[in-house]
Amino acid sequence: MPTILDLFKDQKKDLYGKSEAIRIDSRGLINPPRGAALLASSPSKLGDLIGNQIAGAVGGSANRPSDTIFRGKGLLSKPISLFKTPGALRNAVDAKTDYFIKSEPPSPNSIIATIKQGASNPLGVAANVGIDLLKSLPFKKGDLLGLKDRNPKRGLPYSKDKKFSDNYDSFTNSNVGIPNVPEKFVVSEIKERNSLGQKKTWNNANDYILSKESLEKDTLKDKLKEFDTQNQVWVTFKKYGNNEIIPFNGTITGISEEITPEWNNFKYLGSPFKSYRYLGVERTLNFELKLYYNKEDEKNVMIKKINYLKSLAFPYEQISEISYGTDTNQQTSQYAFSPNLVTLNIGDMYKNIFGFIETLSFSVDDNTSWPNFNYNMELAGNNTLYPSVVAVTIGMKIIENHTTETSAGITKYKYDFDGRGIDGIIKETNEQIQDTAKAASPFTTPILPGLPKFSSDKLLGSNKFNKKR
Repeated sequence: MPTILDLFKDQKKDLYGKSEAIRIDSRGLINPPRGAALLASSPSKLGDLIGNQIAGAVGGSANRPSDTIFRGKGLLSKPISLFKTPGALRNAVDAKTDYFIKSEPPSPNSIIATIKQGASNPLGVAANVGIDLLKSLPFKKGDLLGLKDRNPKRGLPYSKDKKFSDNYDSFTNSNVGIPNVPEKFVVSEIKERNSLGQKKTWNNANDYILSKESLEKDTLKDKLKEFDTQNQVWVTFKKYGNNEIIPFNGTITGISEEITPEWNNFKYLGSPFKSYRYLGVERTLNFELKLYYNKEDEKNVMIKKINYLKSLAFPYEQISEISYGTDTNQQTSQYAFSPNLVTLNIGDMYKNIFGFIETLSFSVDDNTSWPNFNYNMELAGNNTLYPSVVAVTIGMKIIENHTTETSAGITKYKYDFDGRGIDGIIKETNEQIQDTAKAASPFTTPILPGLPKFSSDKLLGSNKFNKKR
């Protein structure tokens, strides 16, 4: 009577195929698909690509680290791992022998092998393999812009290759001057980057903010100009009465501005309708700012900036003294405190917004790491533990300080909501010259400018209605 083992031996070829049956019998020492891939492997980039596609037909691959070491540079050279067991690989490299190591990444997956694994779209597989091949090409940072490939299409006469790190594309509108045609910007030339600012990266600006506790006004102006091409959003706070400007990087989310007009209502005697009186308006700016650090000195700066934000909600540092009487006859003396008033900047969205901190909260996510910088666990090392990311939620009440101007007999507010001045406001003209305020009759009360007035007859229930303005 046959056993299960006998049935397995008879059917394993049908179950696993001939090559895998050999691998099972040899307990993994003999792997025909891998052997075929090693035979097809080559130190030549083109030869390796072709061999990889051939090896994929039998399901083999040669992408182990030991498969990248060859005995020479020739097209027919083979890797040292060919016909070697894991134990034999330990002694596969001989002393005083030169070897060639491929620096390129492993070749992309075989088209045939991918289709055999169940791919439904052969064209898509070929496209993905082509993309993987491009990824495997040995491009380095600061390589060419690909000018040789695009030069014939754009017709740009380049006398030499230019590196992206030192040059950039300059765009012009090819449809300029053509009416009713949308703008179309194309590359017109390759310009050299300005060594003063354009060669700096976004990280340069970010690292500068993280490492600076405060800036003077002139220094801030110079740095904003220096990092102008990095598109770095800066958030700055400045206490009223102090010179220091505290910079934060632009990790800002949830910006919202609430505008709340204030009204109350009342009814005139005999009227079922409500009338409304406008009492004013106020604005509140809310946003969340995330603070983080990458280095130990940046951590110390972040701690100081967090304490600075907390101080904005506390009284101003300078305490005022109130005295009564003269110096020779001083009756009493006491101390008084004043609030901190703040000037805020958020990129170019809000410029020099003046107000005070209404709400302030700090939160640390549970998944945030608390690293220290004592890498070698030294007893005298710095084991300070502090969260690497702190979220700060800020609510700021804006103090309005708009000016007025009079022109052609009309006095108007000059609103400046975001610090851009008159350029940020739509200019409007009045339909008529405003009236001069007159003494009101005890029985004639104006409700709102430009609305009808109620006369004493109306208050007594008469149908007469005074429509004079």
